[in-house]
Amino acid sequence: MKRIVLPLRTWLVLSHIFVLLLPVVALLATRALAYDLRDQTRRALEYQGVLIAMLAADAVDDARRDNPDAVLTDANDKLTSVLTRTKRATLAGIRLVDSQGIVVVSSGAGLGQDLSADAEVKQALQTSAVGVAVRPRPDAPNSLQIVSRSRGDISPRAYSEEGWQSQSRHANVRLFVTVPVILDGELLGAVVMSRTPREEIQAIFQMAPRLWWGALGALFATIALALFYGYLFSRSLRLMARISPDIAQYPGRAGVLLNGPRRSHVAEVAGVAEALIATADRLDARLAYIGEFAANVSHEFKTPLSTLRGTIELMQDDDDMPPEQRARFLNNAADELGRLERLVTGLLALARAEQVPVSEPVDLDAVLHTVAERNTPTTIQGTAGHVAGDAHQLQTVFSNLLANAHRYGGETVWMRITRTEHTVQVTVSDDGAGISPANQAQLFDRFFTTGRDSGGTGVGLALVHAIVTAHGGSVGCESRPGYTGFIVTLPRNLGR
Repeated sequence: MKRIVLPLRTWLVLSHIFVLLLPVVALLATRALAYDLRDQTRRALEYQGVLIAMLAADAVDDARRDNPDAVLTDANDKLTSVLTRTKRATLAGIRLVDSQGIVVVSSGAGLGQDLSADAEVKQALQTSAVGVAVRPRPDAPNSLQIVSRSRGDISPRAYSEEGWQSQSRHANVRLFVTVPVILDGELLGAVVMSRTPREEIQAIFQMAPRLWWGALGALFATIALALFYGYLFSRSLRLMARISPDIAQYPGRAGVLLNGPRRSHVAEVAGVAEALIATADRLDARLAYIGEFAANVSHEFKTPLSTLRGTIELMQDDDDMPPEQRARFLNNAADELGRLERLVTGLLALARAEQVPVSEPVDLDAVLHTVAERNTPTTIQGTAGHVAGDAHQLQTVFSNLLANAHRYGGETVWMRITRTEHTVQVTVSDDGAGISPANQAQLFDRFFTTGRDSGGTGVGLALVHAIVTAHGGSVGCESRPGYTGFIVTLPRNLGR
């Protein structure tokens, strides 16, 4: 199935028109209008039947002045004229039945017909109450005829002689209302009224001439509102789409370029703009990091590679080099190769550390005790509980800190643990000579080391900083003569 792709304004126009039509759809789907039209027809027939019943009772009363035993049949001529005129005005089928349910007066055909078995007639004759019945109409016209004949033919010829066929109304049922005729407490018979109620769509089309201007105004207002809101909603989106290439090329300018969309009246658009700015800022920082990282790697690799190249060239050019000198050069080359290997290993670990770590509950006490056993002697004070993260990477953090403390610090090394409601703080301390303020500012920079002569690569503390940051924590340093402490703060796993 082909996917439909339309502009936002088109979708809004279509949705607003759909909402505009929903009341009509609801009226048709729930049949609420149909039942209301039936009820209107029932009430009209009941009012008309009551009036005709009163006229019939008066006609019989007049006839009884000359004949005390007069019944409805004796007032046939007068009543037939009344029924004919009423039918012409109301288009309703009208029949009078006697107390036995036999048709004695009719606005059309059917004289002598026995209606005593009809439920509404039986109710009126037996209980002297109004009877109502709804029966299917087999002659209802096709729904497609409704539009072409929505105004209807309201002439008397619209009915057959029996009064059953109504070409002016298109509902598929016919309504029957029976009203008893009572004179001085005597049940003389009943008036049987019948009429087809209007059909829902027909009623809507008949109201159309009066509703045309209102509907047209509502349609124009709907389209205008849809176009206005479509412009309002899509303005910032179009701007973002237009400046996206510039953001990709100059991510550092995202905040300036997206200043308009981030102030959009649509909260979702403003949210997307803020997220795009944050993404661009991260991209800009990543690009800067890559450039700096490449420069650092080039610098750090240049010295050992130059040493290796010089050693190889000297050994190639001097075939008579003394064994002692050759051994010294080979040892230097081996040292440089070892340094390169440590650099590569550290860089790979650093690259992995800057990725989002695995987030699972980690027993930090177990991690700290394992690391302390590998770097003895180390004293642990306090308990840490659980944190969320990667156990292997957290082991790397505290292994590096303890290794540095034992290598460059004093004789005593300890870890002090403090907990708050939301964080765990681990301080790795020693009682050594301390770190100078100038060096403290560069401790966590990549490739910065004061122990290059002893094989330091300057990657260890940078790796610590990267791992702790990826875990949502922070790391800092406090140092003075006789004390150096690296403070690692991690968020607690509050579920444990």
